[in-house]
Amino acid sequence: MTAQKDRELRKAQYAAAAGRRAEPDAGPAGKTAIRSKPVRITLDLSPELYRELTRWAHSAAIELDVPRIALADAVRAMIRVTTESPDVVLDRLRRDREQ
Repeated sequence: MTAQKDRELRKAQYAAAAGRRAEPDAGPAGKTAIRSKPVRITLDLSPELYRELTRWAHSAAIELDVPRIALADAVRAMIRVTTESPDVVLDRLRRDREQ
């Protein structure tokens, strides 16, 4: 009997959602949810590139007079700078692809 109630409840929820989409000024279907959780990515670096990143983070910590800079914070800042100056990054991507 519980499965039947679950199905009926789900059908009622779907019908209510479909009805809301039919209202004037309703958002498009599938576009209303906003992701609130951070997105996790994984990045594999060569040992040389990893050393360059850690060396840079260490020197940034000295420059900012803080004990350390987390690598994740450094990469986040780099992404922000990249979105503000995309041409420099695009040129670097072109050069890297030509090698």
